[in-house]
Amino acid sequence: MSPGDYGKLSSFADRVEAQTLEARRANLAWVAVSLVDGHPICDLPYLQADTLEYHLMEGTTQSLRLPYDHLPVNWEQATLPGGVAYILTQDEHPIWGGILMDVQMDLADAAFDLKVDTIETYLERPGTGDLEYRQKPQTWIVADIVQRAAITGMRNCLVARYGDSTVLRDRSYKDTDDKSVLSAIQELANVQNGPEWGHWWELTDKGTYRCVIEAKDHYGSVEPVTDFTLSQMTSFRWELDASGTTLANRVRAVSTADGDVRPTSSWYSFYDPDRPVWPLSFTPSTSIKDPATLDSHAARMLASRCKGAESRDMGMDLLTAPRLGVEWMPGDMVRWDVTGAGSRMRDGETEGVSRVIGYRIGFQGSWTLTPILPGGDKEYE
Repeated sequence: MSPGDYGKLSSFADRVEAQTLEARRANLAWVAVSLVDGHPICDLPYLQADTLEYHLMEGTTQSLRLPYDHLPVNWEQATLPGGVAYILTQDEHPIWGGILMDVQMDLADAAFDLKVDTIETYLERPGTGDLEYRQKPQTWIVADIVQRAAITGMRNCLVARYGDSTVLRDRSYKDTDDKSVLSAIQELANVQNGPEWGHWWELTDKGTYRCVIEAKDHYGSVEPVTDFTLSQMTSFRWELDASGTTLANRVRAVSTADGDVRPTSSWYSFYDPDRPVWPLSFTPSTSIKDPATLDSHAARMLASRCKGAESRDMGMDLLTAPRLGVEWMPGDMVRWDVTGAGSRMRDGETEGVSRVIGYRIGFQGSWTLTPILPGGDKEYE
């Protein structure tokens, strides 16, 4: 039975058996690990997911199901919210991981309903405390914040790393600001030429797992590392979007008032002869007092939104696509080619080079791997 036949199965039990069998054929496997030290708790061959998603520098939430008829012996330890991570591997190589945050049980149902979040949900909890940085490499600042506030003394299996950077930054964090680690490193990443960061799970030589959070000036390759071709694709979708605040060609950044003064950037503008002015005033952080920092946020926002969001969404067969984590990673540059569909493409553009900023794995119908390409406020370039 192929993955595309799942919709013909009438019962949840039949779908579980079919998906589990196909996962074994594809060398896909789930493992539950301790969030404290990364040691494996048990395999979860019958764990079910409809979709899994990953983005650079932002979290995602997924829904999984664990059938009552296939619980491991130590299922209580393997379903401890806040204490367990679920990791999907292919050929024993981790390709996705998240923290179990919620378990729901209904005796009338056939499975536990599980809510699983990527590591960013953990980084939302610890505050930065009092930290001061003067003319420090921006990648080191990200790693130091994570290390000091989210790893040291926190009894978890996280690891912080950073690449070299010649970009020096000043940052000051106060415990009284109640700023989380996540908001601090996101704010730093959102300034013009700011650092980038992402995370992945890896298997250590000791047989344990750890979540690596790494900061770099540019996360991923600068040259294409693989090709996505029309013959590999199950779908291709193109969109040009100006809705909401996606399009903004005049931008300023503001903070909250400091007494009678509200820190504000200059207005940054992009002249578009074919469009009227679309203004945007936004607050990157309520604790920013330095207008120069706000200027940097405004410049970055304008660069990402001045032309709206042009996005391409290409689905590929999970089992035959270039291997995630082996041939490419989020952040890498890739070539795409949809030659043969030129008459339906804007300006006849049928091939190009783009950066991958995330991915989506779908297990409904045909199993698909969808690289997420930049668009609008997710340029990261």
